[in-house]
Amino acid sequence: MKVWRSVCPVGLALALMASPSEAVQVKRSGIGVFGSLNMPVAKFKSWYSASPKMGVSYNYAASSRIITEVEYHYAKMQGGDLKSRTFVWAVDKQAHNSPEATQKMTFNSLAANALFHYGSLEERRARLYLMGGIGYYGYSNRVSGLIFPGQSGTTFDPTVKLNPFKDEGAAMTFAMGAGVSIPTSDRLLLDVRARYNFILGELRPLEEWGILKTFPIMALDFVVGFKYFW
Repeated sequence: MKVWRSVCPVGLALALMASPSEAVQVKRSGIGVFGSLNMPVAKFKSWYSASPKMGVSYNYAASSRIITEVEYHYAKMQGGDLKSRTFVWAVDKQAHNSPEATQKMTFNSLAANALFHYGSLEERRARLYLMGGIGYYGYSNRVSGLIFPGQSGTTFDPTVKLNPFKDEGAAMTFAMGAGVSIPTSDRLLLDVRARYNFILGELRPLEEWGILKTFPIMALDFVVGFKYFW
């Protein structure tokens, strides 16, 4: 997957930069890169399937157990199936699909997180942690090419289309999860986590196609990243 081909070389470069004599200590800053699998949950699953997400972060070791993060990430959702979804036209009682339908959704997001570890990271051992975060998800969902299901007449006309539309905004987001920080070398951490995102944004319903109103937008992330401290 492209996201892992992007993250892994950067993680290798950070590992080569790491000093052989110092562990992750208090009051240090760091940079990070990560890739994740972003899995839609609840009604959001009606729109898209699991998709790659990648990002960068600024990190600060506030204590031997607490790391704070400011992260940016980007995601382009995959797997939309509006082309194959059907609606029943009231006149002929037949199911029809919209073969020219297109859909595209992207996220550009900024968030702040805090990681609370069980045990000191200065001991150079893998440490479990709990995390919480807050931020904003800028999202844009664009749809076009859907055939108008409310058309009148006695003959079905596939050229009569709904107007293209988009749902977009900057929505407050809350995240919570758990993970493990693994010192792979001095100054370098491997970060593996799972987190749940509550995005207070809305996607309109398409009830004729079996899609209900989506609010909030919810997704589960499975994340792998690298952090380098100096």
